Amino acid sequence: MGFAHASPSIPHFQAVVIPNEVRNLKYSILNSVFKKILFALLLIFGFSIAIHAQQLNLYLNQEYNSYLDQGINNPQISLHTGFKPLTEAQVNRYVNSDSLHGYDFSAEKKSWLYRKVYQENLFIIHDSASKFYCTVDPLFNFQGSMDHSDSNKKYTQNTRGILIQGNVGNKFSFSTTFWENQATYPYYLNQFIKESYVVPGNGRTKAFGTDGYDFSMSEAYLSFSPSSHFSFQAGYGKNFIGDGYRSLLLSDNSFAYPYARITTTFWHLQYTNLYTEFMDYFADPNLVFNTEGLIQRKAGAFQYLSWNIVPQVEWGIFQGMIWTAADQYNHQSFNINYFDPIIGVNALNYGFGNTNNVLLGSTIKYKITKNVMTYGQLLVNNYSGHSINNQTGYQAGIKYFNRFGEFQLEYNQVRPYTYASKDSLQNYSHYDQPLGDPLGANFKELIGIVHLRYQHFSFNVQVNYALEGLDSTGTDYGNNIFLPLPTNTDNATMLQVIKSTLTYMDVHISYLMNPKTNMNFTLGVSRRTLTNSLGNEPTMTLIYVGFRTSIENMYVDF
Repeated sequence: MGFAHASPSIPHFQAVVIPNEVRNLKYSILNSVFKKILFALLLIFGFSIAIHAQQLNLYLNQEYNSYLDQGINNPQISLHTGFKPLTEAQVNRYVNSDSLHGYDFSAEKKSWLYRKVYQENLFIIHDSASKFYCTVDPLFNFQGSMDHSDSNKKYTQNTRGILIQGNVGNKFSFSTTFWENQATYPYYLNQFIKESYVVPGNGRTKAFGTDGYDFSMSEAYLSFSPSSHFSFQAGYGKNFIGDGYRSLLLSDNSFAYPYARITTTFWHLQYTNLYTEFMDYFADPNLVFNTEGLIQRKAGAFQYLSWNIVPQVEWGIFQGMIWTAADQYNHQSFNINYFDPIIGVNALNYGFGNTNNVLLGSTIKYKITKNVMTYGQLLVNNYSGHSINNQTGYQAGIKYFNRFGEFQLEYNQVRPYTYASKDSLQNYSHYDQPLGDPLGANFKELIGIVHLRYQHFSFNVQVNYALEGLDSTGTDYGNNIFLPLPTNTDNATMLQVIKSTLTYMDVHISYLMNPKTNMNFTLGVSRRTLTNSLGNEPTMTLIYVGFRTSIENMYVDF
């Protein structure tokens, strides 16, 4: 079953003791308190810790990072790039991240207005002793589009927000971001939202007008780096593992979530522990569109160890585990053993057959030359030991880059039932979206991307071709990761049962104004088709124009 193509048959609990209104109110209060406490900590640290620590995270946006790829993947340097977001401190040890956007935007100083539009943050606040540095910038996405294949229907995106970030002394950094959105979407995204109750990459929505959606998102974090060997970060945001366009291990496809991350760097090794809290809205049997339901919590513990064997080769091993943090009555459960920081221990203790959803994986990157890099991932979610039809996935990709742009070719494949769990509330998802590839499971996918650039201008082409095995109505054949894992999956075959072909293409030209927030004008066209034996979905041919600050990814190529 494709996430945007048919309503998922989600198993529900039979009883909910705590009223939804009380539970939602409690969650809203806790969420608000969490953010207020974090903001208060930022203020306390800002005025009590005695410039520029540069422990700030770099943006996860794919096009933004294409400017950095050649510099951070130089075969002469040993920068760990497998766990993202990278920080300015990591990157600036080897290259100046401010000078990697096609040309040096700060080389020529002009008027105040010119600098604010093209070179600098909008507001810069710092003390005379250079111990506190803070920037404030607007965030926005004003976009209009028309679907040429659907009676020239028109759609809009109206996003306004703010980004505040800075450094305190030489050890602390902070950031907080907020967006408010109103938008209307073409047919296939409309279907996805109505079936999953969320906007891709975002959270729950409210009705806006007759066919629009109102939604918001906030992120924040506080970083503390006592030395070059240790970094601690706590916040509310997204993470990404790998060097590809997709990640099969942990991607930024879903909504933001609370997390704590500890990074240890020593010799040629970097070890990351990530602890998270995820949400599952489908726990409530009374949930209907545009209403709030019981929020079921689940937790995650992830370990990622990367080793720069030589400067040209980076190898990583991964362990992830998802478990329910509360039962259907919202009684909280806590097992300190789940938080064991040693990679592999949870897999040994709980194995693949336990109700906890354990995943193991590996990454590899080989910098062939200063212009060519290959990369890959391997994922194992369930290994029976006697079947070649295990729940596995793999990725293989290549990048070519130079000062004028980048070419990328990537292949992803995930077998049926991968990411699912015996307990459906422990599947590999957050806010009803996969934590891996947005196609879920039971698919093969080929992606080609070209970025060409000259000074402020860039030309971008992306083509996706995917084969999916969609589920038939009422039957689980391995595409829907939200369903409980069947007892026996040994006979599962790739692309069972409704073989479907998905093609997606996007071509756009952009004018980059200010790299501080990736502010740009964009004009483009997107085309999407889905065909199978049940008949074709309506083709989308979307012509769009936008003025936006692009710091996040919104994956709509599914």
